Amino acid sequence: MTLAARAAVAVEAKPVETASPRLELTARALVVGSVIGAILAAANVYTSLKISILDGGSITAALLGFLFFASFSRPGRRPYSALENNITQTTAASAAIMGFVAGAGGGVPAMAMLGRSFPGWALALWGLSIALFGVLAAVLLRRKLLLDEGLPFPTGNATGELIETMFAARHSALRRARFLLGGAIVAAAVTWFRDGKPQLIPASTAIGGAVGGLTLSTLSVELSWSPLLFSTGVMMGIRAGLSMALGAAIGWLGLAPWLVRTHLVREAGYAACAGWLVWPGLGLLMAGSFVPLILDWRSLVRAARDIGSVVSQAAGSRLRKRPSAGATAAVLGGLVALAVVWRGEFKLSLWALPVAVATALILSVVSSRAAGETDLAPSGPVGTLTQLLFSGYGPILSLLAGTIANGTSGQAAQTLWAFKAGSRLGSSARAQLLAQLLGALVGGLVLVPVYLVLTKAYGLGTERLPAPTAISWRATAEAVRNGLASLPPHATTSGLAGLLVGALLALGGSRRWGKHLPSPAAMGIAFLTPASVSLAVAAGALLAGGARRLRPSLDQESLISMAAGGMAGESIMGVIIAIALVTGLFK
Repeated sequence: MTLAARAAVAVEAKPVETASPRLELTARALVVGSVIGAILAAANVYTSLKISILDGGSITAALLGFLFFASFSRPGRRPYSALENNITQTTAASAAIMGFVAGAGGGVPAMAMLGRSFPGWALALWGLSIALFGVLAAVLLRRKLLLDEGLPFPTGNATGELIETMFAARHSALRRARFLLGGAIVAAAVTWFRDGKPQLIPASTAIGGAVGGLTLSTLSVELSWSPLLFSTGVMMGIRAGLSMALGAAIGWLGLAPWLVRTHLVREAGYAACAGWLVWPGLGLLMAGSFVPLILDWRSLVRAARDIGSVVSQAAGSRLRKRPSAGATAAVLGGLVALAVVWRGEFKLSLWALPVAVATALILSVVSSRAAGETDLAPSGPVGTLTQLLFSGYGPILSLLAGTIANGTSGQAAQTLWAFKAGSRLGSSARAQLLAQLLGALVGGLVLVPVYLVLTKAYGLGTERLPAPTAISWRATAEAVRNGLASLPPHATTSGLAGLLVGALLALGGSRRWGKHLPSPAAMGIAFLTPASVSLAVAAGALLAGGARRLRPSLDQESLISMAAGGMAGESIMGVIIAIALVTGLFK
């Protein structure tokens, strides 16, 4: 979600002009936001299972909403206002992240890999309940972090700034929106002719050569013709793209042939080698996630104070007046809904559920402050930490608890980003809250059929759908269940080596010269995905850098918009093709 901050146009803020009477929470803004949100929610389920990256949706939704009403407005009708655009993006962004909130990219497929699947109704109920607690946490933190301390929340500030700019400079906004739409159309067409019928574009191009007696194509070292992956490279930038290429070289050109030669794995190939490479990759990921948090210990101290402040504020409110019936009903309803899934579907002890929810709410304070100060919401580390805290109660309970914490933290950060944009524009917090809840409902209903169709069509942990986050969550759960002695030979040593190397890179990255060091998190992802994924991401990053040099008039904002369209275009077409495969239209 932090990628959206890079897409903001750096201009001086101008006051927003709104129609009189004030237009904000209108039906047209909510409907268009719901439609855009449904599309982005479906796309993000695909991208999270493909490469564990998602578009938070606020910038994309603001641009698409503006483009729609600029193209189809009728003469004499009240013009679409900046405040309505804010409601559109709030609704859409809330829907867009619901796959992440429900755990459809991490905890849920990890459980499926362990043989415990969510029924559709349970996944929808689960995701909506977690979203409700995330929104509640954001509402409680809003005054403290936004109004009292005025934390920047860069993604939210960038979204508000973009909306101001669009309504002040119409031509520039339409240009960016057309780049986004053009990128989506091209990506969808490429995906159709690659995976649909007729198949005119190869999925990948083999690279000649061999390492250790194994052909490069056997080791998944190919160039994937994926608009989504090329667009991801544009979004991530050259440093992260080259870090993924380096990780792929170490993992798939260095370690994988050694694994085959020493018979630590039975055969070459992604599925066989990934079961071992996940351990050094997990070490790199954990170091890249937790070391920056530890280095920023002052922020952790402030987050601890936030918890006390919020508790005191809530207690004071209860003394002055009773909590609203709606808020009380929402909390109780969320707990009951989670309990239905927790106990009814997975037969787990109910005592652990309120403990898991309380842990999630506490850790969401840490994540929200980090999002406010740095724009990085450490939802993944929060989920992993919670998984480890509940490790003594079995892998399923620990995965569910981690998913609650991960989703609550992500939803809280997204809601606060939306509140920040609204604060800049003078929007009503109540209007945004209603839009946020509607978006969560839309996204929750969309993610279930999309997740089920994708996993049935492409499988999980395959080259088509690597699900790297799910693989790391499953690996943690297996280590928790069986102990370190049950891991593959040398897996513990490689995991510790990855943790040490990642920690050193993260420590160096905090220095002035750290931008020249590889990203440990990007390297870790490369260990968990086929090498073809990393090469395509690196190629996209390099192509974007080359395009900027050859054509200076091509600004970074337009490139980011085109890349966002590319990610959405392949993702949506991938879902459509998956539906065709499942229903038998493609044989």
